[in-house]
Amino acid sequence: MTSWGLTRRLLLAGAFILPLAAMPSLAQQGEPVLRVVAPWEYTSNDPADIGYILTRLGVAETLVQVEPEGQLVGGIAESWSVSEDKLSWRFKLRAGLSFHDGSPVTAQAVAASLKQSFIGESLSAVPLDSVSLDGADVVIRTKAPFSVLPAFLCDYASIVLAPSAYGADGKVIKIVATGPYKLAAIDGKTTLELDRFEGYARTRPAIARLRYTAVVNGDTRANIAIAGDADLVYTLSPTATPRINAAGQMKVESLTIPRIRALFFDSGLPQFSDLRVRRAIAMAVDRDGIAKAILRHPDSSASQLLPPIMTGWHRQGLPAIPHDPAAARKLLDEAGWVAAGDGIRVKDGVRLAAKLLTLVNRPELPVMASAIQAQLRGIGMDVAIEVGPGNSVPAAIKDGTMQFTLVSRTYVNVPEPIATIIPDFARERSVWGTVRWDGRDQVKALTDAYLASFDDARKDELRGQIIALLHDQMPAVPVSWTEHSVAVSGRIKNVAIDPYEMRYLVERMAWK
Repeated sequence: MTSWGLTRRLLLAGAFILPLAAMPSLAQQGEPVLRVVAPWEYTSNDPADIGYILTRLGVAETLVQVEPEGQLVGGIAESWSVSEDKLSWRFKLRAGLSFHDGSPVTAQAVAASLKQSFIGESLSAVPLDSVSLDGADVVIRTKAPFSVLPAFLCDYASIVLAPSAYGADGKVIKIVATGPYKLAAIDGKTTLELDRFEGYARTRPAIARLRYTAVVNGDTRANIAIAGDADLVYTLSPTATPRINAAGQMKVESLTIPRIRALFFDSGLPQFSDLRVRRAIAMAVDRDGIAKAILRHPDSSASQLLPPIMTGWHRQGLPAIPHDPAAARKLLDEAGWVAAGDGIRVKDGVRLAAKLLTLVNRPELPVMASAIQAQLRGIGMDVAIEVGPGNSVPAAIKDGTMQFTLVSRTYVNVPEPIATIIPDFARERSVWGTVRWDGRDQVKALTDAYLASFDDARKDELRGQIIALLHDQMPAVPVSWTEHSVAVSGRIKNVAIDPYEMRYLVERMAWK
C-alpha cells in the first residue's frame, strides 16, 4: 500500500432483450440470477462514458487494478517496471488470457486498445510519447517522468478490449473484454444481462449469472431494497438506511470513501471572484447540521477536501472551517457587498445571486441544496436551485452556463487523487470542478512537480502544499464526506465495499 492510499477498512458482509451471443444464457439453464441495482444508465459503448459500469460488474479489466486496501496489483498486466530515465514503463502481460470472443490477449491487441484510450480526455494528463511492443511486453513511453502512470492505468477509460470490439473508424461497436463476466444481452439503457466467462484464466466466479438494472431515482432504489427485490442495491440515501434495515429483507453496509460533497464555483463571475465571498459562503454553510439532520452521519462533516481515510492527503493540522454566519456577513461587508431592500446584497450593480446546479442521481444532494439555500439567504445571498441529470454539470461547464454546483465528487477514479485534482483545480475549464479560478497556475506548478517526483518524502511535502493551497484559497467549499451505502440480501456472502468504487467484486461473492 502506498503512502497516499487508504487505511484498511473493509465491510463484508418484461422487456425485449437484444442477444449478444447465440449461446443460451445460464439463467435459462436454471442458474440463479444475482440482481444488482445502481443508478448508472448504460448510455453508449464508449469506455470513457460507461467504462466504470463495465469494471464494476467485472466485464472489463484494466492493465493495473487497485485492491480495496489500497495497493496496486496486476490486472491484465502481471507486473511492471520503469527504466532508469523514468520515461519507459514495461508491462509484462499475464499468460493464457483470452477475450470474451475466444481470441488470445496479445501485446499487440493490448497496445492497440490502449492507444484508443489515450485519445480520450480521461487520460489526457499522461504526457504520452508512445505505446509500443517489445516481444510479449507492452511498453509505454512518456515525454516526461510520470511517477503515477500505473495508478492512471486503473482508470476505467483504459479498459482493454479485443480487436473485434472496434469498428473501421476506431470506435467501439460492442463490448468484447477480458473480465470474469461477459455481456449476454442489453435492454436499452437500463438492463444488462451477464454470464460467467468460462474462459477466464484467473478465477472461476461462484455466481454464474447477473442482471444489472439502472434505477436513477434514489427513492425507487430504496423501495426496491425495502421490498427485497434485489441482491445488491448501490448508492442509497442515508435517510433510507433505517427503513431498509427495519424491513428486514436487506441489510445496509456503509464505508467512508474518498468522495466529497462540495460546492464548486465559476470564480470568474463577480459573485465568486473575491476570496472573501467564497470564505463567507464556507462559513455560512452549517456542515455539522447537514451531517446530523440530513445525512444522519455526524462524522461526515467535511473540514477539508479529503477524509482521514486518505492517509497521505488528509492533513491533521489544517484548521476546521467554522460555522459562523456573523463572521461571514462581516467578510461580505468588507468585500463591499451591501444589503438591498430585499435583504440580498449588491455590489457595483450585481446582485449576490446565482443558480446552484445539483444532481438527481444522488438523492441527498437536492435536500442538502435546499438547506444551503436557506443558510446562504441568511448572509444575504439569493440561490436558485436547479436539479439536473448526471451529465448536466459537465454540460453546463462546457457551454459556459455553470455558476456554482453542489456535486458528489470522487477523488479516486484513478487511485491517486492527483489525477482528479489536476482537472478540477489546475485547468481553466474542468469537466466537473471549479472554473476560471486565479490560483490554478499555482496548483499546476505543484502538481507538475508531484507527477515528476519518484521520491516519497518530496511527494508527501507536495501533497501538503496542494491541500493547504486548496484549503486557504477555497476554489471549492467542502460540505461533507461520503458514506458509500450498499443494501445486501441474505442470499449472498463475501460482499466487500470497494472504497475506490472501481469494482463490485462480484467474482468473489458466493451464494449462501
